[in-house]
Amino acid sequence: MFEHSVKVPRPYKIAANIYKKVATEGGSVKTLLYDNKLRHFRTNALFALITETIKHSAYIDKIFEKCNILVNEPRLDPWLARVLTSELLFGKKELPGKSKPEQLINSYKEQFESYKAEHQEDLKTSDVRRPRYVRINTNLLTTSDAVRAFQDEGYNFVRCTSGSYNDYLQQIQSLSEYDFTQDYHVKTVYVFPTGTKLHDHELYLENNIILQDKATSLAVHLLAPPQGSVVLDMCAAPGMKTSQVAAYMRNEGKVYAVERNETRYQTLCDFVEKTGCKCVTTMHKDALELKRGDFDDVEYILLDPSCSGSGMDFSVHNYIEPARLAKLTSLQEKFLKHAMNAFPKAKRIVYSTCSLYPEENERVVTNSVMVSRARWRVQDVKELLKGQWNNFGSNMYGSIGVRCLYAKPDSDLTTGFFLAVLDREPKDAEKSQKNVEETNGENNEVDNKSQKRKSKKDYDGVEDVQNDVLKDATQDGNERKKNKKKKNLNKLSECNDDSIAPAEQNGDTGLIAENNVEVEESKEQRKKKKKEKRDKEVTENVIDEETTTPVETVDEEVVTKKKKKRKKSETAEPEEINVVAEVDKEIQNKKKKKRSKDDLLDENLVENTDEAPKKKKKKHKRETTEVE
Repeated sequence: MFEHSVKVPRPYKIAANIYKKVATEGGSVKTLLYDNKLRHFRTNALFALITETIKHSAYIDKIFEKCNILVNEPRLDPWLARVLTSELLFGKKELPGKSKPEQLINSYKEQFESYKAEHQEDLKTSDVRRPRYVRINTNLLTTSDAVRAFQDEGYNFVRCTSGSYNDYLQQIQSLSEYDFTQDYHVKTVYVFPTGTKLHDHELYLENNIILQDKATSLAVHLLAPPQGSVVLDMCAAPGMKTSQVAAYMRNEGKVYAVERNETRYQTLCDFVEKTGCKCVTTMHKDALELKRGDFDDVEYILLDPSCSGSGMDFSVHNYIEPARLAKLTSLQEKFLKHAMNAFPKAKRIVYSTCSLYPEENERVVTNSVMVSRARWRVQDVKELLKGQWNNFGSNMYGSIGVRCLYAKPDSDLTTGFFLAVLDREPKDAEKSQKNVEETNGENNEVDNKSQKRKSKKDYDGVEDVQNDVLKDATQDGNERKKNKKKKNLNKLSECNDDSIAPAEQNGDTGLIAENNVEVEESKEQRKKKKKEKRDKEVTENVIDEETTTPVETVDEEVVTKKKKKRKKSETAEPEEINVVAEVDKEIQNKKKKKRSKDDLLDENLVENTDEAPKKKKKKHKRETTEVE
């Protein structure tokens, strides 16, 4: 590293670092410029300085070889030396700084200019006249108003040729300083001469025009979503193609713009808001996390994944490490396979990269189409552009490679770009749509059934509780009845075994007959016992009433009865008195009879209790004889 006391201006240092990363690691200039640390710098000036250095890198390397500057000055940073030389020869044409690297490059100025004068032909071949492409933001301004605004400033509008694509390329190469024309394919893009500076233009500052290359605008042109469509931009930042889709559909429909990186997502949100995209929904998310069922309404997909960025640099033979290239291709295949399988209503996918390596382009497309569950067909871009294009994919990948498109800086006068258009097979699209409808119908049926079940539960909850209570009650009642029956049978068997006469013991038949007799006798005994219990309860109640009634109450009742009788006897006739006397005698006789019956019942009970143990002994004897 070159040592110096005065520091080199920081923009030159930043440009040298980015140029080094792009040349050695294969990164993209724009993605590296989106770093949050560079938000205070003029990114447009940095981008112009870096691209000019890259564009003339081969020519600068030849100058360095001729002058032996890197051999003579070993401490000089070669990347910084290239940036400063580009600024001196093709940029501002001067280095006003007082740092040692700037002074050293200024000391070689005469040698550089002499070599430039001697090799003008090499400079022409290496210096491709790439025009300035401008897209009109039709969300905020019409194309006719934009043309009038440029004409008012002194620009001369030249109508685009009606001839072939090659005629158009010659036309834009021959544009004078204040001429501009409409693009051959994308009608919202206008072409200005090389070196036209529009970064400070009023229309640019108000976001009415967007400085977008023609190659990137071809992706939306070939996607061609009609008004009211649903579009997914899987890698949306910085948002140029997203805003172009919204303008293409005239802000009618839906555009899902997905970006994973946080800083790039903020750039996307700001750009979408500034450009007046009302139909765009931004999402800070990884596109690979969009699962089947989340965005089933998506019909068109834009996929521009991260790549080596070799097309952004004007040298096709940039070096990139094989390991990094393998990682990029595997990631690109994941994105494309996910786009082909995760969205059942998707009709068209446009896959694009700013790379010129076939590993990132044709090979990714062929591998994804061969493995995909859904059936997709790679459209012939030459037919879509009506034969008006020159560069296509390699035939090493069969018919799929030939159907893809390349935009090359030296022949198409654009940035290096790759593009493939994939359409779903009609039969597969019908099947996927039917599957979606069936799944939606099943989900609706499930929802309706669940709602019905809930309502039934709410309505029948009380009935269920009541039924449970009734079941429990009936079960308890049945169990109680069974227990009572068992207890009664046990009691009967204990009390009445001695009274049952043994049947004739004729083997098994004798036992069966004996059991039948026992059952009949047990029924009769139950009836007798019930009657005895009733009579007993009656006698006990009568005895209790006679014993528990106090003497005073009896005397009072007797007195009241005598008084009533006296009154009746005084008022009644002699015949009635005799009738009353006879009734009283009958009542007294009935009471005597009841008492005699109760006495007899008590005696019978005593006799039964005395005879019970004797009868049990007889039963024991009978069982022993049966066993013998």
